[in-house]
Amino acid sequence: MQIPIKKTLDKIPGGMMVVPLFLGVLTNTFFPEILKIGSFTTALFSKEASSTILACFMFLIGSQINFKLAPKAIKKGAILITGKFIVGAGIGITVAMVFGPTGILGLSPLAILAALLNANGGLYASLASSYGDETDVGAYAVFSLKDGPFFTLVALGASGLATIPFQTLIGVLIPIVIGMILGNIDSDMRKFLGSSKLLLIPFFSFPLGAGMDLSTIIKAGGPGILLGLIAAFTGIGAYLLLKLFKENPIVGLATGSTAGNAVATPAVVAAADPTLAHIAPGATAQVAAACVISAIICPIIVNYAYKRSEKKKAKESIARAT
Repeated sequence: MQIPIKKTLDKIPGGMMVVPLFLGVLTNTFFPEILKIGSFTTALFSKEASSTILACFMFLIGSQINFKLAPKAIKKGAILITGKFIVGAGIGITVAMVFGPTGILGLSPLAILAALLNANGGLYASLASSYGDETDVGAYAVFSLKDGPFFTLVALGASGLATIPFQTLIGVLIPIVIGMILGNIDSDMRKFLGSSKLLLIPFFSFPLGAGMDLSTIIKAGGPGILLGLIAAFTGIGAYLLLKLFKENPIVGLATGSTAGNAVATPAVVAAADPTLAHIAPGATAQVAAACVISAIICPIIVNYAYKRSEKKKAKESIARAT
């Protein structure tokens, strides 16, 4: 008898990331000795395993960034990523400067920046194909630069909350750049590496979860939901910029989400600046919650804005006819 595990996970927003992470939490809470057996078991499932797998994931993400795009798609992609960064970094840096590393309402600047400077690419592509045109969908190739921890590291450095050595920043970028070069000089390699990207998600999610216990998840509850609600509205920056440049602004709202891979960002940042290590587990749980909540709320916002825009156009059309 077959059990539809993947189909079930696909029905959960960010399920391939969130469910293995939660299983890691449960294992570390009730059966931590399993993670200490040694050999391949410890190498693959303990919290220390996440770093190497994450490095591979960053390489694969880089391989999917394609710069051979039409100028309009490049322009839209640049607008999307700028709008997302202005809003996300603005909120995160403000919280860091006013409230310090502990943040406010249980949300640390690390959690805020990790969640708000990223977006669910699959969700964006789906919404852009429904509410935009081919250039809106193509813009994701540039917008995908927001994948990974780079912009979070930049924002944390700008806020003064983290001390990120330049060498460490370069170390984060090198796997992404190598992947980018390989994917752009050979489209077959891009296709091959892209097919492997999703495979790694559960493999680094479980070890990340294994670095937490149930108390961490419980603490993330309210703040994590709040973070998801905030993330769902971060597309307003891209919306306003697209409107300013006289482009279809609705797709800008489709950037209002948190990607599953953002769950890995706090761990990457903590590796770059160990002073944030004590904040990273709680931030990881909150970002995981934001991933789920924003994936539910964002499409509702986009659909509402689209219907409102269509009603306005219909009224203007009637007014011109009369």
